Amino acid sequence: MPALETNLLQNAFQEFSKASDSIINYYSMLESRIGLLKQEVEEKNRELENAKEYLHNILDSLPVGVVVIDRKSVSFSNRKAEMLGSEKFLCGLNNGDQKAGEIKNGKGYYRWKKEVLTNGFEGKEVIVFEDVTEFEKMKERLERDERLLAMGEMAARIAHEIKNPLGSMELFLSMLSNGKLKTKERKKYIDYVQFGVKTIDRIINNILSYTRPKTLVLRPEKISEIVKDTLDFMSVSIMSRDIGVHFNACYEGLSYFDPDMMKLVIMNFISNAIEAVTAKGFIRIEIKEEGRYVVVVISDNGIGMSEEIRKNIFNPFFTTKDKGVGLGLYIVYNIIKAHGGYIEVESTEGSGASFYIFIPKDKT
Repeated sequence: MPALETNLLQNAFQEFSKASDSIINYYSMLESRIGLLKQEVEEKNRELENAKEYLHNILDSLPVGVVVIDRKSVSFSNRKAEMLGSEKFLCGLNNGDQKAGEIKNGKGYYRWKKEVLTNGFEGKEVIVFEDVTEFEKMKERLERDERLLAMGEMAARIAHEIKNPLGSMELFLSMLSNGKLKTKERKKYIDYVQFGVKTIDRIINNILSYTRPKTLVLRPEKISEIVKDTLDFMSVSIMSRDIGVHFNACYEGLSYFDPDMMKLVIMNFISNAIEAVTAKGFIRIEIKEEGRYVVVVISDNGIGMSEEIRKNIFNPFFTTKDKGVGLGLYIVYNIIKAHGGYIEVESTEGSGASFYIFIPKDKT
């Protein structure tokens, strides 16, 4: 072989050797890089598994049930949900737009809330529910105890209210048996007995009003006329206590209500205001329009009431008075409620009270 060709062949071989060494070096680097990436992927997978296990551990440790519903089937439920066997009755909760509520399953009571999942999980809903069976049982026992307590107080108040006039009537009847009485004295004692009978009749009528549903006779009237008539009727009582009355009717339109029932309501509130104020106190009555309601505001500068009393004044048989069975405000509350209205109260102990009576202007 000529020398020139030999040199060319040697040069080509050297270049090939250099290229082969570079490829081997690059392959080694690539292999090393792939090994590192593989380690990173394995590490990330372990972290994801740990995070998944941690999340499941948290969900299983929650004292509430968590269920994910994929349209009609349960795709996930935590340990509490599985313990309560929630799948059957919770599947029915994914119908409709209701977002929260209560449900009874067998002997158990549950409160639940529902939210729609987003960010790639469309079509799925998560429902969180809490077993409140023990709470409901405790609430039921408490309500039963309160009813029994209220019944006991009611019986005691009725007995007390009836016993007083009965005792007086017995006394006056025994005096009437005295044949030596003059005609004037006899008439006075008979009047006392009749007053006692009327008192008992009033107490019984109040109790009947509590037990019987109200039947309203609605007709278009001006509530301002009802207030004026009631104030005229009670003027003697008001003047005897030297109480000032300020009446302002900003609304003179017609409203639909039962006039007799409404007189009873206004009379009850004014009577309470008279008893609440001291001498030279005042009572303000305002009639105004507010949306679909006509509002009667009856305020006084009397003794006011504590927050505890304010919360209970419309409860049956609740009273702070020595006399009375505590049905007056309960009855007027139900009369207004039967009209489709409502009553609000504002009061501070020692600074008077304001009652806001909301009466729908139109028939409900």
